[in-house]
Amino acid sequence: MSDDTKDYEVGYGKPPKVTQFKKGRSGNPKGRPKGAKGVNASLKRELEAKITVREGNREVRISKAEAIAKRLTAGALKGDTKLMMALLKLDADLFDPSEMDAQESVRALEPDAVDYDILRDFFSSQLDGDGGPENEEAEDDDS
Repeated sequence: MSDDTKDYEVGYGKPPKVTQFKKGRSGNPKGRPKGAKGVNASLKRELEAKITVREGNREVRISKAEAIAKRLTAGALKGDTKLMMALLKLDADLFDPSEMDAQESVRALEPDAVDYDILRDFFSSQLDGDGGPENEEAEDDDS
């Protein structure tokens, strides 16, 4: 034996020098087999696969993911509360306001010109003392 192996104590966390990984050499030289894919990759590939569905009187080829989305929204529109809740949860996940860029969030907070018109009409009617929109209807009935 060489001098290096004599001074080296083998024990817990200290494997023999011969069995340790060599510098510059991979611990898994063959790597992952080519055919081995993860579950996420398989699911994505399956959802991207095209199927033929009938829409009205015509046949259309769409992905399985699109078919699922169509079925989910159709069921929710028919009144299935479980599907409605699932759709609302997905909607919140897809259109998260925290992911909007800064310009979109500022634009969402700014009122439109129509909003200003409505507010101006409301407050001017309050200042005139006519009581607001209810009195306008009453005035129309008197005419």
